Amino acid sequence: MLKPILWPVLAPSLLFAVGIGAILPVMVLGALQLGSSASFAAAIVGIMGAVSLAATVPAGMLIDRLGDFRAMLVATATAVVVLGGIVAAFIWDSPAALILYTVGLMLFAPVSDVWNLARQAVVAEVMPPQDLAKAMTALGGTQRVGNLVGPIVGAGLMLIFPLWSVFVLSALAAVAAIIIMALPIARIPGYPDRGSAGTEASAHAGDGADISKDPTLAEEVAGHPHKPPRPRLEVRWKAVVLVGISIIALTVARSAQPVVIQLWGIDIGLRESSISLLIAFGAGLELVFMFLGAYIKDHLGRVATLVACLTIFGSGFVVMVLVPSLSGMVIAVAIMAVGNGLGAGVNMTIGADLSPAIGRARFLGIWAIFSNGGKLGGPALISLVITLASLRFGILFPGLFAILGAVWVLIWAKQIGLPGRMRRG
Repeated sequence: MLKPILWPVLAPSLLFAVGIGAILPVMVLGALQLGSSASFAAAIVGIMGAVSLAATVPAGMLIDRLGDFRAMLVATATAVVVLGGIVAAFIWDSPAALILYTVGLMLFAPVSDVWNLARQAVVAEVMPPQDLAKAMTALGGTQRVGNLVGPIVGAGLMLIFPLWSVFVLSALAAVAAIIIMALPIARIPGYPDRGSAGTEASAHAGDGADISKDPTLAEEVAGHPHKPPRPRLEVRWKAVVLVGISIIALTVARSAQPVVIQLWGIDIGLRESSISLLIAFGAGLELVFMFLGAYIKDHLGRVATLVACLTIFGSGFVVMVLVPSLSGMVIAVAIMAVGNGLGAGVNMTIGADLSPAIGRARFLGIWAIFSNGGKLGGPALISLVITLASLRFGILFPGLFAILGAVWVLIWAKQIGLPGRMRRG
């Protein structure tokens, strides 16, 4: 069932996820080690979100130019270079090291955008509709495995080596992903990787598009006689916006989770390795509940999955504030893991459900604005709340926002019209 995407997508995604999973628990810690304040350390993750948000649509256009699979290769190779620069920031004994570290993380954000959009486009185009939810869940599962294995390996490295060794591990994982994607077994039979945006236009023309009846296409041809016209996206934009608001709430909570765990862990006196292991504990639970999430997506629908994910996930943040102790933190991380595990791949599945057959990568670039907006808003708002109020209020905010996101998508479920129990074929 998942064989067509096993080697070209899932295997390299797993390696890439291990690398990201290793550095995610130490992004804030790395900034603190280089002399950052707690509020700026949280804001750095928000800066990554800002760069990612700005690069989202261009990333989709770049994927159209390069082709889905080729874009994955380019993004992975670029990630190796960027991670090398981050390691240099730790080795370089200078007051400017924090600036270099911040710039490196900012560059890593759009690279991850291209990688994530390209692999999602490959899965959406290769897999049949009846297997799409399972494939996207498996794709989300690689991230969960990476979030489990990465912090464990990273914690082991930090017991022996300096913190920057975790970024070296991430670079090596990216190199291994490149090697796998270059192997013959990573070729998808019958899958022509798009080399330019013109391929889409040709396909559109093959579907019977009449330029004379479409003033937009006719204008493009007149202005660019040597370029094939770019077809308009046939998308239910109202549904995209309505469900996108809840996706923002989800990604705000997801981006906030590692930040608040690190800051709260330091506040209650945990060691760096202990914080990394705690995040790994949550990632392990996510893997268990990921399979239940796949079942819910298939049997109860996308909306039911998203509501359950947001409600439970958000409750974990609230528990962390209500029970300010080590045991309360463990319980809160477990609750977050249950909710986030149920929602494994839900963002990518909904994006694929709403995406058009022609212009898929361009649409996914637009769709990613919602998730990248959440990545930007989460850490930035937490930093603002911590500065103006306290750490506890900074933790409470993303939890309440996630719960409100669940209420929102439940209210607009009929207008959104995502696949559910009644629409399974």
